[in-house]
Amino acid sequence: MFAPEIAAEKKGCGFMLVYPVIDAQETGKHLKEECERRRVTPREIQEFLGLAALQSVYEWFRGNTLPSLDNFYALSCFLGARMEELVVPQHRGREVPVRDAFRSLERRMMAYQGFCLQALGGGRAA
Repeated sequence: MFAPEIAAEKKGCGFMLVYPVIDAQETGKHLKEECERRRVTPREIQEFLGLAALQSVYEWFRGNTLPSLDNFYALSCFLGARMEELVVPQHRGREVPVRDAFRSLERRMMAYQGFCLQALGGGRAA
């Protein structure tokens, strides 16, 4: 519904990727509207997620904070919606040079491969 296209455009001496960014305030408003539309109260959300304070839900609705990834996923299941349908992206994302984006991806992939090797017992020194 709100999923933006990731775009690359030529800037200066290289290409830039547009990194998608969540609009916290608009996402909060959208969460509140979806809950109201489905007649789900903040108290029901608090109880379902096992939150200590009802204030957390109100903070989400105001866009002051966003739910943790686990809570966002559980909330989407509770509302019967995909997470992507609940998130509102900023109209203009953050620009990242393509080479920086790939370097970051390369570092994450190397860390993941190291973790996998260690988990399989291949990371031990002889």
